[in-house]
Amino acid sequence: MNFLNSAFGSRVARRRVIMIIATVGILLGAFTSSGLMEVARRGVFDPGFFVDADGTVILTSILALYLGVMAADVLLLDLFNTFGLPTSTTVSIMSELVGASIAVAFWTTAGGPGGALDVINAGPVLGIYSAIFLSVITAFLSAAVVMFLVRVLYGFDLKTSFLRWGWLWTGVSFAAMAYFVLYKGLQGAAILGDETMSMLRDRILLILVCVFILAGGLAVLFRRQPMKVIAAIVLTGTGALSMAFAGNDLVNFIGPSVAAFQAVLVEGIDLSGQVATPPWALLLAGGIMATSLIRSRKARRVTDTEIRLAAQNHTRQRFRANHLGSTIATMGHAGLRLAQRLTPGGIRTRIEDRTAPPPTDPSDPPYDLLRASVNLTVAALLISIGTANGLPLSTTYITFMAAMGASLGDRTWNMADAGQRVTGILVVLGGWLLTGLIAGAGAFVMASVIVLTGTAGLPLVAVAVAIGVWRLGRVRQPEPEHG
Repeated sequence: MNFLNSAFGSRVARRRVIMIIATVGILLGAFTSSGLMEVARRGVFDPGFFVDADGTVILTSILALYLGVMAADVLLLDLFNTFGLPTSTTVSIMSELVGASIAVAFWTTAGGPGGALDVINAGPVLGIYSAIFLSVITAFLSAAVVMFLVRVLYGFDLKTSFLRWGWLWTGVSFAAMAYFVLYKGLQGAAILGDETMSMLRDRILLILVCVFILAGGLAVLFRRQPMKVIAAIVLTGTGALSMAFAGNDLVNFIGPSVAAFQAVLVEGIDLSGQVATPPWALLLAGGIMATSLIRSRKARRVTDTEIRLAAQNHTRQRFRANHLGSTIATMGHAGLRLAQRLTPGGIRTRIEDRTAPPPTDPSDPPYDLLRASVNLTVAALLISIGTANGLPLSTTYITFMAAMGASLGDRTWNMADAGQRVTGILVVLGGWLLTGLIAGAGAFVMASVIVLTGTAGLPLVAVAVAIGVWRLGRVRQPEPEHG
């Protein structure tokens, strides 16, 4: 749901239209994906630990590992969704693969605890975790700065400012989206082929300049209709993010299921080599994902959490301010006041006139289209830069923190509710830290049960998952107000 929050928060279109765009993006991303799994097969653990001397995959070990991952993942994500907390599918899958592979290696090899830890590709795993959590800080600060500069340039009266400067932000936004689609949405797309993708990347600068000029020209042509132009940016960004998620993240997310399927049915499968996910599996998963987005009330709770924390008007927050949140908010306010004193009076007055939020009405959207376009543009640019440089990133973390940073840069926070907003962000961040621990421990337990009990463990795990989902389904939470 995180890549739909900007569209919902700005009310750029009816919910049905937003869902149609997201569904098209998801299915297109699934259709154009190369389907190559990395994280689920060999990115986290060494498949060579679960191979016989003759090179045959040990099915009991591989199935115990992947079934443990899937069982833990269903419960983990349902837990976070129940309480409306966004979490990362990338971090959850990685952590579960760590826990399950250690469990299987511990119970099936003679190396003891030390030998079991050798199954993990420690260097790549630590690199992935480090890059993901550093991206959280980068996304927050980048979005805050960009939003502040954009608001200084355009203010809140877009009918006036867009006449002069509309071409600039429109060109930048669409160029960022094009860069994002090339480096994330179409990365390794089987439908294009390696030669076509290589040609596009060799001419990336020319492509981006052309996109900038074309988008800027259209903005000049429609300069008297700024809302329509910015709405096009938001809807394009929503479709691009959904396409990229289905084309890349979804492959690894369903990786355990597909890898287990192929280990059983594909004779002589080499899990350490390049193994593609069948196109029908990607399309099926994409269809289920799109259906869940449309039908799930829990998914709306996740959207509601982010929109409340980023809302322009004084929306009732879900989280009460705690001491840490209030302290951070107070220190931040003091730093802002110091920066204002150091700024020359004329510049300070001009900035105040441009960025001071206008009075809001309860019927207004939680935030305007300009901020929604900043959310998506910053998120798309950071994800594409990370992808182009081979850095593993979490689209969930970046899109969420970009929205939080943009809300700060847009002067949404005040001393009356800043403590609550900071506390809410800290709760979400704490949930992310717990994701890895809970996911790893849960997968370790599930995989251990299957390994130690054999065939009898499968119904035990299935019943445990069913009971967990049933109990979480009975947890009553406030109905979402947004989306």
